[in-house]
Amino acid sequence: MCNLSCLYWTILFVCGGYVAISFVIGEIIDIGEDVSHVFDSFGDSAGDALGHLGDFFEGLFGGADAAEVDTGEFEMPEVGDVDVDHEISTSGPSPFSLRTICMFGTGFGAGGLIGTGFNLSPILTLIPASGFGLFGAVVMFLILRFLYGEQGTTSIQPKDYVGLIGRVTVSLPERKPGQVALVVKGQRMNVPARAENFQPIPSQTEVEVISMEGGTAIVKEIK
Repeated sequence: MCNLSCLYWTILFVCGGYVAISFVIGEIIDIGEDVSHVFDSFGDSAGDALGHLGDFFEGLFGGADAAEVDTGEFEMPEVGDVDVDHEISTSGPSPFSLRTICMFGTGFGAGGLIGTGFNLSPILTLIPASGFGLFGAVVMFLILRFLYGEQGTTSIQPKDYVGLIGRVTVSLPERKPGQVALVVKGQRMNVPARAENFQPIPSQTEVEVISMEGGTAIVKEIK
């Protein structure tokens, strides 16, 4: 009976430990995503400051001669393409996911220990062990399905950008791309952009997205 109790304790600790650790790691990942958003915001602010500094020196030293400088050969570094058709499947968790199986093991170990506590025979301890295991697995599956349902769809289509109001983070030169910050379905994104009619738009200007072309937002200045 002692060996059977040790087996139940081992299953309980191993499976229960995995379930607990998996949820803790999930929370750490969520915190990490929040921290990354903070650093993204800091990077955008630093970029804006450098952009203003560059505009200041251009106005101070460029003068009329600056307009004669040919920038046709200069290509702005790519700011990254945005997958505007990105989708995460939210069809739901599998009833045989590792968390569900481990929750079954946790209930199985706990039920088995309860059975041994009532001095049941080794065979009879399988009855409460299996019952608690199935109950734990069902509860875990329902919890996971609820969490998946709460996430909703994260599909972002080109039409979702149209009409959004954003702010220019990298100035939009004439006939060249820049970058705008937008909030799309609750997600803050830095999107490659160019101005409508190819008119230059300075950094920090508020703009509206009028269309999307190949991952690039076509924007107009809000006056």
